[in-house]
Parts: sequence; C-alpha cells; structure tokens
Amino acid sequence: MRRDLLIRGLLGGGMFALSGPPVRATVGETLPPWSPGMLDIHHIDTGVGNATFILGPDGTTMLIDCGATRGGPSASTPPRPDMSRSAGAWVVRYALRHAAAAGRGTLDAIIATHVHPDHVGSPLPGDPVTRDGVVLTGLSEIDALMPADLVIDRGFPDYAALPLIKAPFAVNHRAWLQARQSAGRRVEQVHVGSSRQVRPRKAGAFTLRFVGGDGRVWTGAEGQSRNLLLPPAQWTTESTPEENHMSIAMVLDYGPFRYFAGGDLVADTHDGAFPWLDVETPIVMAAGKVDVASADHHGYFDACWPGFTRALDADAYVIQGWHATHPAMASLQRMLNGWRGRAPRDVFITRLDPASRSVNARFLPQVRSCEGHVVVRVSPDGTYRMFVTDSRDEQDRLTFRGEAKTAKSVRT
Repeated sequence: MRRDLLIRGLLGGGMFALSGPPVRATVGETLPPWSPGMLDIHHIDTGVGNATFILGPDGTTMLIDCGATRGGPSASTPPRPDMSRSAGAWVVRYALRHAAAAGRGTLDAIIATHVHPDHVGSPLPGDPVTRDGVVLTGLSEIDALMPADLVIDRGFPDYAALPLIKAPFAVNHRAWLQARQSAGRRVEQVHVGSSRQVRPRKAGAFTLRFVGGDGRVWTGAEGQSRNLLLPPAQWTTESTPEENHMSIAMVLDYGPFRYFAGGDLVADTHDGAFPWLDVETPIVMAAGKVDVASADHHGYFDACWPGFTRALDADAYVIQGWHATHPAMASLQRMLNGWRGRAPRDVFITRLDPASRSVNARFLPQVRSCEGHVVVRVSPDGTYRMFVTDSRDEQDRLTFRGEAKTAKSVRT
C-alpha cells in the first residue's frame, strides 16, 4: 500500500491508456506508446548521469544504471526536467509512464554496470534513508519505487577482482545490495559470456548476452569468459585498473537487430605503456557488429577509441552526456565517421554542455540531436527508428523522428 501511494504521488494520480496499433509520429507530436512486439530502448536525459530503460517486445522491463551526480551545474548539466525531484524519482516517473502500455509497474532486472555516482547514485545529507540505513539515491531509489526482481552487479558481494573504494557512494551501493540479499531478494554477480542470466518474460522474445564485466571478456562459447587483467601482483601505481575498467558490457539481440551498451569501458593504455589496460577493444570485438550502440564512458577522451567503432560498426551512436568533457572531439569525430569521403553515421547526445558545444562546434552540424531522451524503437523484422523527445517536461513531445532503417544483418 505504501509503495502504491508513492507511485501515485510520483505520477500525479493519472491513469495511462494501453497502447493500440503503432502510430506514425511527426516532430511536434508525442511519441506513440509501445505496443506488443516492439522493443523500446530509452536513453533518459536526466542531466546527471546514465539511465537506460528497456521495454522488451514481451513486456520485459529492464533498467541499465541510474546516475545521480550531485556536483551542481559547475560539474554537470542542470537536472531535467527540473530540480524539484531527484534523478531517481524522475527516472521512475519516466519508466512507469512508458511501461504502463505493457501493464507493468515493476522492473524485471536492474543492471548496475559499475559503481560510480553517475551510474548508481550518490548520497547526500537530507536524502531519504530506509530502516536498513540505505540512502535512497539513483538505483537504490529506483528499487524502492519501482522494485526489481533481479539486480545484476559487476562484483557483489566480494568485489574480488577489484575492491570498491571506500567512498560514500560505494558504501551505500553495497549496503543497498546487502539489504536486498538479507530480505531474500535476488542479487547476482554478472556471468560474463551468459545469454541466460536475464530471461525474458516470454521465452525467446529476445536475448541479452553479457560480453564483458568485472575485468573479463566473453570467449565466444556460451557462459565462458577469460580474464583481461594482469595478476594484481603485477599492478603498479600507474597501471592499477580502476572501476571503469570493470564495467559490464552487453549485447541485446532482437531478431536481426543488435544493440550494445558498455557502461564506462575505457581504452587508455597510457600511450602504449600498458596495453592490457585497454579493456574496451577486446570486449567490443567479442560483441561484434551492432546497429545501435551507447558510447562508452560518455564519449570521454579515454574511450570510444578506433577499435570501438571498427568492431561495432554501428549505424547510430548515443552519447549519454552530462559534463563539459562529454564527448571528446576525437571520440565524436570517430563515431560520426567524420572524415571527407566516408559514409556518415548518426550520433545523438542526450545533453551537450555549453562548453562542450563550443569545443565540438566543428562537428555539431553532423550530430542529429544535442539534447533530449533518445529512443530506439525496433519492429520484429529488425526495422527500427530513432526518436528524440523533449526532456524539459514530461509530455514526450518529439523533437526528432528518424527514417525507418533495416538492421545491418538483413542488409548483408
């Protein structure tokens, strides 16, 4: 009852109509609701971190990350729609609004790609606290308002491959997972190589395979992976991996359509001094070609290196940006394929900070959109469209409507 009241408060008490047949949409109209058989991937523009809501063709609901950076405008773009609610509350409102078309009010799975504030949340004094002492921020707040049946984490409970740092956000993240486990709710460490850890509500509706995570990469055999990192005894002060290296990466297959998301994977080898620190390249090579990809590490300078675009060869990239350094100019050029004589690719940015806009001005005429929720809608035959909706309110008004495209595996 208490949770129902919270959700009614979040949604303002309104009711949502179930979707009918797919409707054609034009810019200025609202995004038509999901309908059975469609796969929707929503990259949510909160301005303070990553949050990707997935509504499967069978009504399966998943969330990849929910960040809540708390540095203010000087560190990040202003929150969207505004500062009246937390990032977690806004994301829940968004997810519930779209999941209503499938009659869903809970999540089947939450995937925490790695433990950083812009992906899992960051506690501050004054935030609500549960009886277990868990501060509700980011993913922990999502789970309180839109409970998940399963949480997949990169290293819980022991984080043996790389211990978490002793920062408040990391301590709180672990406390949330421990509280779930103590309550008998499912928490699992990622099974790199598995296509069975996340199961659709309807068998065979889609496949989600984990191709990387916790410093490992898929070998190509079901459920099998190998370590990417040197033994800890060989780490030095300069070459010790960090949390970003441990990000979970996944490929979502729906018929011929393929989508990649890799959290904050990085490729920086310190100018070749430590080649093994490039975890991005072997993981995207294991992933293979896709149609749409989320940019690693927000398109930052240490990610989306040549191997990223070469291996994935996506037709569209989504950069989940929230900071002046998102994206780096070289990373943006690479994703755009922005050299004379090359076939252009589509790039969408959930939010472009004014400073980044100035730095990247040369390439912005080629970028499809620089702010808003970026939605990928896929039909059973692999045809898909990219939409962008206005993130300044909750009306889901279209600011961009792409042409229908065919998944590359069908074209080839």
